[in-house]
Amino acid sequence: RKLYSQAISLDPSGASAHLLHSNLSAVYASLKEWNLSLLHASKCVDLDPHFAKGWSRMGAAYERLEQFVKSVGAYRLCHLLDPDNINAARAAERLEPSAGALCSAGAAAAVSGAEAFDEGDHKAAVAFITVAITTLGGHFFTDTAAQLFCTRSAAHASDNNFSLALLDAAQAVLQRPRWPQAHALKGRALRGLRQYDLAAASYRAALALDPSDDGVSDLLCVCLREAGEAPARGAP
Repeated sequence: RKLYSQAISLDPSGASAHLLHSNLSAVYASLKEWNLSLLHASKCVDLDPHFAKGWSRMGAAYERLEQFVKSVGAYRLCHLLDPDNINAARAAERLEPSAGALCSAGAAAAVSGAEAFDEGDHKAAVAFITVAITTLGGHFFTDTAAQLFCTRSAAHASDNNFSLALLDAAQAVLQRPRWPQAHALKGRALRGLRQYDLAAASYRAALALDPSDDGVSDLLCVCLREAGEAPARGAP
């Protein structure tokens, strides 16, 4: 383990760096340190997305962490890159029932939450989406996570629960940093908390990603006007 780490530190992006991360992933797997095994498998495939063994190691780590949806995806990609890897295909087939059950329950709650939000029942929306997030846990990919956190942020904001709205919007930005809606919702929450400078920065981030969004542009103007009208901090 120490030797692999030293070799990586000498040339973090070298031609063999992905192999070193793959080997480190295997070492941590043998020690049953699955989070570290996953970390190095992820670095391996970041460096070489076509390296099938890296995806296999990722699938194994996700499986041990009981993140079955991601495990199936990693195993399937491994088999796609290396059709001779029958073990990866069999692992994916073995885990698909567990992954499907989780997806079905979580997806149903997510759909119910979106419908409740559209109907204006914000408390029900929060409840359903919380069930979806809890059920899926770490099993969903970043785009799905961002959508769930965005919808729950909007529901919280609609009920003037801006602190909770900010927490969810920040999670959405973390999961999908180039999604304008996530930044706009963060701006909405910050504006509700009267943190106008930070809100304006979030609106500007949204517009940088989608300059054509007139709605966000209007909200930025309103926010700047409110910032000018708000008393300075510490003022009587």
